[in-house]
Amino acid sequence: MSTANKRIGYYYYPDAEHYTARDLETWLPALDSLGAHWLTLRATPRRAIPEAFIRGLKQAGIEPIIHIPCTIGSHSPEELAAILPSYARWGVRHVVVFDRPNMQGSWQIAGWARSGLVERFLDIALPVLQLERQVGLQPVFPPLEPGGDYWDIAFLEAALGAIARRGKGSLLEDMALALYAWTGDHGLDWGAGGPQAWPEARPYHSPDGSQDQRGFRIFDWYSAIAEKVLDRRLEMLVVAGGATPDSEGSKLGPSKYVDVNTSIVRALESGEVASEVMNFNFYLLAAGSTAPEAELAWFLPSGKPRPIVGAMREFLRRAAKTPGPAQAKALDHYMLMPAPQGASDIIQWASIAEFAIAERPVVGFSAVEARLARRVTLVGDDRAIPKSVEDELRHAGCAVERVVTQRKTKRSGIRFPLRSGADHG
Repeated sequence: MSTANKRIGYYYYPDAEHYTARDLETWLPALDSLGAHWLTLRATPRRAIPEAFIRGLKQAGIEPIIHIPCTIGSHSPEELAAILPSYARWGVRHVVVFDRPNMQGSWQIAGWARSGLVERFLDIALPVLQLERQVGLQPVFPPLEPGGDYWDIAFLEAALGAIARRGKGSLLEDMALALYAWTGDHGLDWGAGGPQAWPEARPYHSPDGSQDQRGFRIFDWYSAIAEKVLDRRLEMLVVAGGATPDSEGSKLGPSKYVDVNTSIVRALESGEVASEVMNFNFYLLAAGSTAPEAELAWFLPSGKPRPIVGAMREFLRRAAKTPGPAQAKALDHYMLMPAPQGASDIIQWASIAEFAIAERPVVGFSAVEARLARRVTLVGDDRAIPKSVEDELRHAGCAVERVVTQRKTKRSGIRFPLRSGADHG
């Protein structure tokens, strides 16, 4: 494999085809060049992916995640009982049955309309999760749509509480959470710290100045829910995630698209992403020419790679030659500014001018970039930059100081910050 990071992966095709020996021969070199250690494979409840394809991936050091997004209520555990043991025998560890149960489109019409949605979902899902555990697979709670028709945070909290209430504590000890981690039109820091950092976030509404789980840091929120309900964290699988060229509200250009996805790899390599997140599978490796998802694929139907492929390969090649975060920091000093608020920023920028000229830090708005620095200066109190960000920077090995007060010099008339406290490692 071309990278030492064991969490990088991809979502293969958006259909349950392309599992021939020729497909395996075609894609293994590409996956190797992209540092793949995980691969999400779409499947059906009636027909298993061929054993040869699964074993070929395993031999190449790639961990398959089988995703069976069947309509909820349309298939019985008995149907799955015919294929789940086979997957386990072939070395598969994770089979994710169902998809986005908090979305109306994932249900039969009659099933969605009735009350008690979460409890009724568990009536269907729990026998499947127990079967997975019985045959030697790790039970995986299916991914929810971030936000969704039924707010995903509320759905997950209710589901975990109900599983515990039903006396399935031993199942919860083994269970993992599948999730989608899309960046959308937000930076990688959106929602960092979870509900502790953003207590004003509410279902279906995030007040001005607040953030929520609908971004890359969704795992912070899901971990917080597990700790709240179960007093422990659960392992998590990113079935699909990353930036997409047509992210809603953003229309990412090619350059920004590449930057966002490579920044995710940097975050994985830096240790920023919690160890409970076992993988990150970028969407989408490939798609047929008539598939609606074809524009999202990293490879054209002809097999020609899009620019993101070359950029990722080059990024991984350079990263393999660069000392890791425990050995060196890429930056000496970073000044982390709070998110821009408008005209008041002009005053704030002026007030730090003397400090910045004297210290010569890199100045920016990204906590992800800040983690690459030996020393970080936070501009603003914990309302401007949450305490959780400060804690995470220290955890990443940064010496952190926070600037919260100002005074004016008689000589220059320039207002400059005074340090209220510092941590020098």
